Amino acid sequence: MTKNTTASSSISQGSKLKWFANTFYLKLSLISILSLGGLSAKEAPNFILVLTDDQGWTSLSAAMDLRRPSSKSDYHKTPNMDALVERGMRFSNGYAAAPVCSPTRYSIQFGKSPARLNFTRVLGRNGADHNQMGIPQALKAANPEYFCAHLGKWHISADPKRYGYDVHDGKTTNREGGFTMKNHIREWGGYAEDDPKRVFSLTNRAIDFMQKSINEERPFFIQISHYAVHSDLVYNEEAFEEVGNWPAGEVHQNRAYAAMVHNLDESIGLLLEAYDAMGLAENTYLIFTSDNGGMPTLPIQVNKGEPYSAGLNSPLLRGKWDLTEGGIRVPFAVMGPGVEAGSQSNEPIISYDLLPTLADFAGATDALPNNLDGRSIRPVLKDPESKIQRPPEGLVFHFPHYNVVGLNEPHSAIRIGDHKLLKFTSSKRGLLFNVADDPSESEDLYEANIALAGKLNAELETYLDAVDAEKPEDSNSWKNGRSGATKTLFLSRYPK
Repeated sequence: MTKNTTASSSISQGSKLKWFANTFYLKLSLISILSLGGLSAKEAPNFILVLTDDQGWTSLSAAMDLRRPSSKSDYHKTPNMDALVERGMRFSNGYAAAPVCSPTRYSIQFGKSPARLNFTRVLGRNGADHNQMGIPQALKAANPEYFCAHLGKWHISADPKRYGYDVHDGKTTNREGGFTMKNHIREWGGYAEDDPKRVFSLTNRAIDFMQKSINEERPFFIQISHYAVHSDLVYNEEAFEEVGNWPAGEVHQNRAYAAMVHNLDESIGLLLEAYDAMGLAENTYLIFTSDNGGMPTLPIQVNKGEPYSAGLNSPLLRGKWDLTEGGIRVPFAVMGPGVEAGSQSNEPIISYDLLPTLADFAGATDALPNNLDGRSIRPVLKDPESKIQRPPEGLVFHFPHYNVVGLNEPHSAIRIGDHKLLKFTSSKRGLLFNVADDPSESEDLYEANIALAGKLNAELETYLDAVDAEKPEDSNSWKNGRSGATKTLFLSRYPK
């Protein structure tokens, strides 16, 4: 692979990294001095939400399911993300609300499924009502002193200030993170930058915000939405050289991608150091998750649903753009007061649970709308064996679109308990899996469990009808599938 070693400034790669380090440790010194001054903490909890981009369930060197050694990378080394997971509770069944980025970001802010929000794809129509309550508004309803920030990728078609963000980067998308798309070699070949994917500057700015909140004795919420590890593949020289000394795995082998993950991990490490230096452990929850599953292959493939010989999210099937487990099951962990270190919950949770959870901790539940899909996971954080009381429909996913780099057929999914139903519109076929025992979705149980499949299908249809979800024929991709005549190649995995 050819590396682009052109510096974005006259400062060398090594000097730039040292600059970030020196800046960070200067901040730690200031924090220590201020701490001696006896700054008082508010009773209202603080929240830090770290949202990564396109990060797969198996991309960390820590297992996301302690029962499954294969639920971690066989190449990447992520000691800081691992530490975050180990210091709190990992969720083996953590889900993104959508298999693509923007709908999940809406879902996080508003506590609703993409189907209810009427926005399920980045391209094409956006039927979402932007006049809704966001996270800062909910927190400020309980305590007007909450200081709220969103840094990084926003990807919502409304200004963050509309929802009560005091500090933000505006209506950012992938472009601000270095997404070129039109240059295939540059996008997937990898290249070096001083501040790859803005990972270091985002964290430094987050630390500044957190310190300002402490100085002003205000409770805070900050969402750090990383541009990593979305393409382009960008890293700094130090990471690329270090990763080159690691033995490649059977599943993960891409050096440029591993270097980008390594830089993201370094950034998370700086955040954790600041968390400790500021003494936030007693009143601050740190949440870590991704907007959708990881890339199924590198580089991208026009696959039309045909089974991959191997995938980057193995043992999960496929990845981004699909409602298979690889596309929606993601890293999910929470650390903070009262959360047992090293614990694991196997209860399914999802992106749209975040708003009601934060509102629950902040005492803002009375301010929440009645039509949320999310539920507070606070009881689970206290007891990992707890169950979340959800409506009968469980977790619902909806992707009514044709997409040639994905399954290439509109499909929906529902998970209730251990079972998950995948339903394909054009093929008029359903698949049923026990994803608790079979996360690889290798054995279709539909014909052997007709009654259960029928129950899940009825719940799925009832929900989609109730929220007036977008229908495949309303999607701008419908004509690409010859008005529903095109059928996915994916179903060849499961002959009847």
